[in-house]
Amino acid sequence: MGKPNTSLRAWRDSALAHFQLRLSRADAVMELSLLGLLSGVIAGVISILFRLAVEFTQGSYLSGPPGSFETLGLASRFWLPVAGGLLIGVLLQFVRQEQRMVGVLHVMQRLQYHQGRMPLANALVQFVGGLLALASGHSVGREGPGVHLGVAASNLPAQALGLPNNSLRVLAACGTAAAIAASFNTPLAGVVFAMEVLMFQYTMAAFAPVLLAAVSATALSRLVFGNDLAFSVPDIAPGSLSELPLVLLMGILTGVLAGIFIRLLRETSRRAEPLPLWWRGLLAGLLIGTIGLFVPEVMGIGYDTVNRLIQGEMALWLIFAIVLLKLLASTTAVGLGIPGGLIGPALVVGAASGGAFAWVTQQWGLAEDSSTAVYVLLGMGAMMAGTLQAPLAALIAILELTGNPGIIFPGMLAVIAATLTSGQVHGRESMYLAMLRATGKDYRNDPIAESLRKLGVGAVMEHSFVSLPRRIDKGELEASLSETPRWILLHETDEPPQLLAAVDIAIAIKEKVEGESLDLMSLPAKRLQAAPIDFQCTLQDARELLTQSGAEALYVTRLTVPGISRVYGVLTREDIESSYRF
Repeated sequence: MGKPNTSLRAWRDSALAHFQLRLSRADAVMELSLLGLLSGVIAGVISILFRLAVEFTQGSYLSGPPGSFETLGLASRFWLPVAGGLLIGVLLQFVRQEQRMVGVLHVMQRLQYHQGRMPLANALVQFVGGLLALASGHSVGREGPGVHLGVAASNLPAQALGLPNNSLRVLAACGTAAAIAASFNTPLAGVVFAMEVLMFQYTMAAFAPVLLAAVSATALSRLVFGNDLAFSVPDIAPGSLSELPLVLLMGILTGVLAGIFIRLLRETSRRAEPLPLWWRGLLAGLLIGTIGLFVPEVMGIGYDTVNRLIQGEMALWLIFAIVLLKLLASTTAVGLGIPGGLIGPALVVGAASGGAFAWVTQQWGLAEDSSTAVYVLLGMGAMMAGTLQAPLAALIAILELTGNPGIIFPGMLAVIAATLTSGQVHGRESMYLAMLRATGKDYRNDPIAESLRKLGVGAVMEHSFVSLPRRIDKGELEASLSETPRWILLHETDEPPQLLAAVDIAIAIKEKVEGESLDLMSLPAKRLQAAPIDFQCTLQDARELLTQSGAEALYVTRLTVPGISRVYGVLTREDIESSYRF
């Protein structure tokens, strides 16, 4: 009975090894597409479960639809976020420091410094913390937790299967696109967000799987929540060409607001760093609780507030109050460590600023009375573009939210004006990069490093090698050299690993007597000091290892059974440099 099981296990291990080797290549589009489709399903399911958990919890005490915190009494509007913030602070206080990082910021940090490998503990903290934050009315979005959970859901199974790290980066983009698509019912905006904000590049090997992930997640989301858009947008008719100067002005003003948003976020993060976590959570709760007493529309994600703005149902004083207080509440909450998203609040601030601009220009007779919804949507896109420094993602988002291609023309002007203005106010980096720098980290966009991260070591490693002991009979050596290897690897446990040029050894033993015992290290040959590297690593990891270890070459290993590793190939600095692709 044992033989069939052994044969099946051997076949499975062989198939998995072949799949891993294929994924390490830059042209593994089909394999990555399959993974993208599966990761979209998994990330979509997790995003749906998180949203259902939030809506179920809110539904237990809100008399209106999810997010309608204005239906609560005064006491509940104050004490609910205070209790939620304190509970979040205590939760974070009792977990290890490395497990407290959550959200899009955590995903970017793992991509930059940990080859995209996502820890399970942080995802659990994100789920519980994000649920508490959204359920208690904090001014944060659900897309931040959604992205973190989507990426973790995509990557954790891949990590368990030992897939190469270059594929984990693509799966991170898949999880991101799936989460954004499921959150807003905007599949194309999810794809562009993942490529423009997270990956900083467009390649076929990454674009195809990310697209499939967004499609599969959106299909699941529509199956559960229907095909309705995140916001109730009426039929709109963009204004005449004479209003383009107004659109430009609104884009510039929104860009200034986006720059202030980023500055406040970074400054709050910096100043909150020395405070105890429980105190940070309590401060965030006290702030939103106090604001909620007077302007409850600021509480929660704010999508119901956006719908009211689109319909033109708010007074001017309330719109201005939402702009200022939503901006303050959201940047303070996230800066203090509340584990929620920033895109949702930024959209609300942008919608309110667009609504205020429409009201003022209509009163002055500069804009048409029917243009309120247009300016609200343009404000959303401009604020998203300014805070993310991602004009294309913002433009596609407002297109998908409206379903009206007529919004593209004025939208192009608004988003580019906001992007450029925000860049002048704060510097050309997104709010995520600003927060990452506030923590002392960086997110480099080095084209060589990006090129090397696309490939696993298995894609370019040299298979033509033999592993031999240092002392060997001439006959055994000649038998090994008969296969014409390029390299001879010496990696005995008691001596430093060495890589010898096989052709030099072949020349050196011609005069030796048959059967004579040879010391390979005493023969004249090109030799390189070698160090081990795991099969899952990328070429960027290999380059860094060569620099840090002082080694001249690497040999690629992989665990076949616990405690036993096998050498799959060898890799020199020349092999790495020859693989640069721009």
